[in-house]
Amino acid sequence: METSFIPKQQTYKKPSTKKRNYGGLLMGIGGFIFIVTVLVAGTIFLYNRYLASEIDTMAQSLEREKGSLEKEIIKKLSLIDKRIEASKEVLNNHVTLVPLFDLLEQNTLQKVMFTELSFYPGDDGWWNLSMKGTTNSYATVALQSDVFGKNKNMKELIFSNLGIGNDGGVIFDVSAMIDPRLLSYRNSLE
Repeated sequence: METSFIPKQQTYKKPSTKKRNYGGLLMGIGGFIFIVTVLVAGTIFLYNRYLASEIDTMAQSLEREKGSLEKEIIKKLSLIDKRIEASKEVLNNHVTLVPLFDLLEQNTLQKVMFTELSFYPGDDGWWNLSMKGTTNSYATVALQSDVFGKNKNMKELIFSNLGIGNDGGVIFDVSAMIDPRLLSYRNSLE
């Protein structure tokens, strides 16, 4: 006889039918992410609409301001443009005689003296120069003619009315055309 407190019959334990339900948890997380995504997308959409309406409002405000300021600015800029153009015109037409006197100083022989000078604009833009002079001999007049003739700023050079003066020296008249670029104030600035 064997006695034992352990039953000889094996008890069969039925496996647990409880399944762990991970599908519900994943479904809950997916649903939460979906809801958050929809909320974020909606927020972005509404914010985008808000920004678009603000841009439209600001554009309309800018157009109103532009309309009122534009006329005033156009008047001021137009006046400034007229002044600038008038200044350019004055500068382009302004004549300075300093280069003419420099030219005469550098190209007049020591024995030649000019007693009269007249200067006026010509028809073709060149300037007319007329002078009366005296010297000691006809050879000096010829030499002075050669010196002036070599200068590129003078053309149509004419020596005339040669004669003997009261003091026994030679008198003469000179006429020439002077290049307007020489006398241009703008060119003298450059």
